Amino acid sequence: MNVFVHDINGTQVAEMQSEGIVIRSARDAAEITGELLSRGINKLILHERNMSPEFWQLSSGLAEVVLQEFASKAIVVAFVGKLGQDKSESLRALIQESDLTNQAVFLGTVELAKKQLSRK
Repeated sequence: MNVFVHDINGTQVAEMQSEGIVIRSARDAAEITGELLSRGINKLILHERNMSPEFWQLSSGLAEVVLQEFASKAIVVAFVGKLGQDKSESLRALIQESDLTNQAVFLGTVELAKKQLSRK
C-alpha cells in the first residue's frame, strides 16, 4: 500500500494506491486515519477495489464503522469506482445520504474526487 499526496492549490489530498484490499476492518481505517493525521492531512481518496467486499454489503456493518472512524477524526473521504452500479438499494441510499453530508462522497474518477475534495 502506498499513500500518494496530491497538492491541489495548497490543499493536500491523500490517495491510497494498492492493487489489493486496503480496508478489511475498522482497525485498518483507524490506522489510515492515524497516518493521515500525523501528516496533517484530512482528505482521502479510496478506490472501490481496495475495500473489502463486506464494505459494500451493508448488512456486515463494516461500511458504518469505517465511515464513523473517518467522520470522528474529521477525515473527508472520497470513494472512487463504479459505485452504485449493480449494488443493493440500501447501498445506493447510503451513497446518496453520504453525498449530502459532505463527509464521504462516492465518485466515478480520481479527477472528480480531487476536484471535490479540494473545494472542502
